Amino acid sequence: MIMKKRGREEKEKNSLGKKQRSIYKRDEEWGWMRGKLLGVGGYGSVSEAIIPGEARSRPPQFKDFPSLLAVKSAHPGSSYADLIMEKVVYTSLGSSPHILKFYGHDHTFSEEHDGNYGGIIYNLFLENALGGSLSGLIERTKVGLLESQARVHTRSILKGLELIHHKGFVHCDIKPSNILMVHCDDDNPHGVDGLVAKIADFGLSKRSNDDFEKRMLTGSTPWDVNLGQEELFSKISTETPSLPSYLTSTAQDFLLECFTRDPNQRPSAQMLLNHSFAMKWEEDSEEEDPEEEDSEEEDPKEDPKDDLVKDPEEEEDPEEDPEEDPDEDPEEDPKEENPKEDPEEDPEEDPEEDPEEDPEEDPEEDPEKILKIKRRSRSQRRGS
Repeated sequence: MIMKKRGREEKEKNSLGKKQRSIYKRDEEWGWMRGKLLGVGGYGSVSEAIIPGEARSRPPQFKDFPSLLAVKSAHPGSSYADLIMEKVVYTSLGSSPHILKFYGHDHTFSEEHDGNYGGIIYNLFLENALGGSLSGLIERTKVGLLESQARVHTRSILKGLELIHHKGFVHCDIKPSNILMVHCDDDNPHGVDGLVAKIADFGLSKRSNDDFEKRMLTGSTPWDVNLGQEELFSKISTETPSLPSYLTSTAQDFLLECFTRDPNQRPSAQMLLNHSFAMKWEEDSEEEDPEEEDSEEEDPKEDPKDDLVKDPEEEEDPEEDPEEDPDEDPEEDPKEENPKEDPEEDPEEDPEEDPEEDPEEDPEEDPEKILKIKRRSRSQRRGS
């Protein structure tokens, strides 16, 4: 009897597989190819999805897709419901520079997967995060992120949360591994080292992985992980994590606001965006950067300008001197003319006039005398 039941089950699976093959196509038959495996978890798997050919030669559903995507796949019955929920959230949120892009979904069939569902796979096509996750970025630095870097990523995450809450959803699982790093583009040009933080993994937002360790920008856990479960739970529920002393007062105040235990008193994402810690990022990215560029460009230009400005000032100095001298002269003249000019004029004019007038008078008197002599001689001649 047992053997007969097993034989029937196998026949049913085979018949189900044939029906599925007639309904669902393989990846290649849909117009895309599954690439290398990127990750595996309770949600299923994430692989590269390659869309071959030019856009005009692709199937209609893939014409607007980039050539390289990430495909998140799951079998019905495993985390199929999570992917369905994730698809609902992505569709409701629409396009946002702070949320991982969602391109579409489909069902495919794979002979590699055996089980109760005969190889049916549900696929979500998502933006390929070539920069990995934020947790991986923190681990790669080995010393944690700089405060300026954390500020930029924090603002991007808050922007995404603001949209999620506005649409009526709660992520419930914000953690570094669910924040993916994507290359900057026209939609979101502001990032760190060419990478922008985007929120992802909405299907798992209501779950918490037991093996996940909460990490801060320092790359360490807020509390000692060697504590017992009861003591650790007590610290999480009653104590506020200690803040690194090297953080600025603005960053410390921002973290204390986030650590507010009463949800009614805890600031929302929109309120945190108005905190000076997040606002400083906006000033740095939009105001300081262009000013620095201008200053760098103006540095070589300021030298000649300074020279041009200084020259007239230097020229004005001698002009002011003669202007001041005559102004000072009349003030000093009435006091100083009498003692200074009289003796100066006497010795200067006397010797100058004497030698000048004497030679000048001699040539002037000689012709007059000559004329007189000539007139006398003429009158004598006439009289004779």
